[in-house]
Amino acid sequence: MLAWVNSSQAESPLIRQIPEATQSDELSAQRQDMESDPELYLRLIGQMQEKNLYFASLAHLDAFDRRWPANPRSTLLRAEALRETTYLDQAGVLYESLLLGPLAAAAHHGLGIIASNKGEVSGALQALTRANRLDPTNAAVLNDLGYIQLVLRQWSEAGFNLHKATELDPKNSRAGANLALYYLLANQPMRAEGTMNWYRLTDRHRKEIFDKAAALATQLPLKSGGVQK
Repeated sequence: MLAWVNSSQAESPLIRQIPEATQSDELSAQRQDMESDPELYLRLIGQMQEKNLYFASLAHLDAFDRRWPANPRSTLLRAEALRETTYLDQAGVLYESLLLGPLAAAAHHGLGIIASNKGEVSGALQALTRANRLDPTNAAVLNDLGYIQLVLRQWSEAGFNLHKATELDPKNSRAGANLALYYLLANQPMRAEGTMNWYRLTDRHRKEIFDKAAALATQLPLKSGGVQK
């Protein structure tokens, strides 16, 4: 979901290098415990997704749903995996099914990312704003909302939310990259440079930040995809 909007679609998951020791091995080793503990199973599936093993996580979600159907957390994890593997429409349907329940904030966040990936910036703003209202201390939501506000040239609102995101999660390099972008657009190059140094951004990422700043400043078309870190 990335340095700009919280997505990793710039690199196809089909060509990612699979780690030698995958989370699937850990799941197999703990299969006996998972047979009786749905919370453990969902936690391990979530860890698989953190390692970008989205297709494997979908297979385990199929197994989970056979044993424990209609679980909202399983639905959310499935939506996340489908989104990250570019099945955006299918993911959107699942997110929409969660909008009236306790996972509504995460669902709105996911819908915002999907809208951004489709270039629907106004729709992304609406969904991310709703997610922020429901979960105001979520740094990932604040980061994505701040970036979309930069795309829409809502400078003040963007800076406000990006500062909150970086203070809530100081190690979030995605939010740090967006904050550096904001500083460039606010004509504060020294603060932008200091932010990039603090987050140890690579030369490639710095160039992308400068390129995006130039595009926004001159009102050139700007994609809402993100820098990989």
